[in-house]
Amino acid sequence: MKSVQGVSVVIPNYNCLQTLPRAIESVWVQDCLVEIIVVDDGSTDGSREWLAEQNDIKLIFSERGGASKARNLAIQHCKYELVAFLDADDYWVDGKLTQQLALHKVQPELVFSFSDYMHVTESGREIIGCFDFWPRFKSKMRGENRSRVFEHFTPLLFAENVVGTSTVVVKKSALISSKGFDVSLKSASDWDLWLKVARMGPVGVINEPLCYYTSDRAGAISRDYEKRLNAVRTILNRHSGVIIGSPFDLFAGYLRWIAGKAEYNRIKHSYLLSVCQELLVLCFQPNWRRVKAVGGDILKMVPLKQTKSM
Repeated sequence: MKSVQGVSVVIPNYNCLQTLPRAIESVWVQDCLVEIIVVDDGSTDGSREWLAEQNDIKLIFSERGGASKARNLAIQHCKYELVAFLDADDYWVDGKLTQQLALHKVQPELVFSFSDYMHVTESGREIIGCFDFWPRFKSKMRGENRSRVFEHFTPLLFAENVVGTSTVVVKKSALISSKGFDVSLKSASDWDLWLKVARMGPVGVINEPLCYYTSDRAGAISRDYEKRLNAVRTILNRHSGVIIGSPFDLFAGYLRWIAGKAEYNRIKHSYLLSVCQELLVLCFQPNWRRVKAVGGDILKMVPLKQTKSM
C-alpha cells in the first residue's frame, strides 16, 4: 500500500535520452505517491519527442538555460511540500523515497534529508560510495546503522560536500525561502543551495547508498574545472562567515579548494604546482589518496625532466 504522503520529483533533462527512461522508471517503482516533473532544457537528441509520448508526467519545455534554471522552474510547479531531485543520468534503488519519507515522518522538523550514493561508470560498474570518498564524514556516520539527524549540519557540509542532489528530499517552503538554485554560479550551485537550506533547521542522513550516480562522462575539458574552482571559491567566501565558530571546518573547506587546484594543475601537466598543493593538503589531512596523488605527480615529473635533458 502506497504512502499517502506525496513527493514531487524534479528531473532536469538535456540530451539524456539514453538514460532518461531508466531514471523515470526508478521513480515509478518507489512505493509512495509521486508526481514527476521533467524540465527539458532544450534537448536536440529526441528527448522532447519521447517525453511528449509519456503519460502521467508533468512536462515543461524550456530553452537551454542550465540545470539550475530548469530546477527552479520545476519547483514553481511542485504540488507537494516535499520535493526530491533526480538527474536524468542517475537512478534510484527501490524503496529510496520510502526510507526518507519515514525519517521525515518521525522528524517533521527536518528541512531536508539525503543519503549515501554509489559512483558508477556509464556502463554501470561501481566505483566508490560517496561517504567512503569523504573519510571524515564517514567517521561521523560510523555506528549509525540506518540514519542520523544533525541539528547543525552547515559546518560539516562546508568542509565536505557530501550531499548528492539526486538523493535529496527537501521541503518546498525551504526552497522558496532560500530562493532556489543560484543561476549565476557556473558550477556547484547545488552545494550552495544545501548550505543555505541547512541553516534553516536539522538535516537527516540515511546511511545507505540509495542512488546510483553516473560519474563525469568522457570528454570533460579543463576549463570545466576552472569554472568549478571559481564557483567553489565564491561559495566558500559566501558562507564562511556563518561557520566562523567552527575554525576546523572553515579551514577544511578551503583545503578542499586547494586540492581542487592541484587536480586542475595536474590536468594542465603543471606537476610541480600540483605536488606542492597536494603536500599542503596532505600535511593537514593525511590519507592514502593524497599520498598516491603526490607520488603519481612526482613520477610524471621525471620523464619530463629526462626529455628536456635529451
